[in-house]
Amino acid sequence: MFDQINELRKGNKAAFEAIFDKCYEPLCKYAYSILRDMDDAEDVVQKTFCKLWDQRESLFIKSSLDSYLYRIVHNDSINSINQRTLHQEHAFNYLSFTQSDLSDSIMESIESTELQKAIKGAIAKLPPQCRKVFELSRMEQMSYSKIAEELQISTNTVENHMSKALKMLRADLKDYLTCITILQILIGKS
Repeated sequence: MFDQINELRKGNKAAFEAIFDKCYEPLCKYAYSILRDMDDAEDVVQKTFCKLWDQRESLFIKSSLDSYLYRIVHNDSINSINQRTLHQEHAFNYLSFTQSDLSDSIMESIESTELQKAIKGAIAKLPPQCRKVFELSRMEQMSYSKIAEELQISTNTVENHMSKALKMLRADLKDYLTCITILQILIGKS
């Protein structure tokens, strides 16, 4: 192992390729177990190997190279989930914000009973714990840490529930989201 690391530090591409060949597939499987998306998993693992190569000269590994790579993949996978959740929240918040900027006649058509029923129905379809987390976050405006405290679950579990809720809502309401986006484009042109 130390020979591989030393060769890697020297910029030996063959050593890097050997590490890549040995670890790529298992790391992708591990990242997939966290992310549940193979494209995202492969992206995380590829970035891990880029980091490994870019930082090869200053590489300091206390444990095994495998442990080091798995730790990077783990941390980057969690960061990817957090980033995805943040993007979904921003999209959801943007949608809420832009709805308030629409003209009255368009708002009336968007806030029709049909849309309200669709939103309520989509929220009702969420698993109970997931729905509770979503409602506390969106309707009660509680922070993830407060939700975790109230429901006696971890903050990571809250984040996972929110990510799942937003994904399910986006899927259930995709037809409405498309309409809202088209209306925003039309309003911007007028």
